[in-house]
Amino acid sequence: MPERAALDVSWLAVAATVLLSCGGSSLPAPKSGPHPMDAYEVVPYPPPSALVEIVPESPKSNAVWVDGYWAWRGKYYVWERGGWVDPPEGARVCVWDARYLKSGVLLYVPTTWRTADGRPLEPPRFLLPAAAPPTQQTAEPATVP
Repeated sequence: MPERAALDVSWLAVAATVLLSCGGSSLPAPKSGPHPMDAYEVVPYPPPSALVEIVPESPKSNAVWVDGYWAWRGKYYVWERGGWVDPPEGARVCVWDARYLKSGVLLYVPTTWRTADGRPLEPPRFLLPAAAPPTQQTAEPATVP
């Protein structure tokens, strides 16, 4: 019986660690919202796993963090780096999404900034972009925070 108790305690410790590490980001985020269904496009395959980004210190007290994402370019995905931005007044960010229809068709939409009434906006310029770890290969030069 002592072996079972030790096993139960070990399992609980692992479960607690996993749950605590999945608690989400502690970075300040912009207001967010859903994409309209007409913004999705058909793609042949889902994007790869996200790349690792190094988050530098916030350059301003009111800056918010926007994660990087894979953008579809007609035949392939390209990594769009994340970074600190000053969100436009009244705007919200709609983060990328991929979903399958019941028919098996895959739909994708990139991260997009929208007005309160849903019109697309130009994304705000980065105050400070994310940095790439020196071992990670990207289409742009390696950066450091």
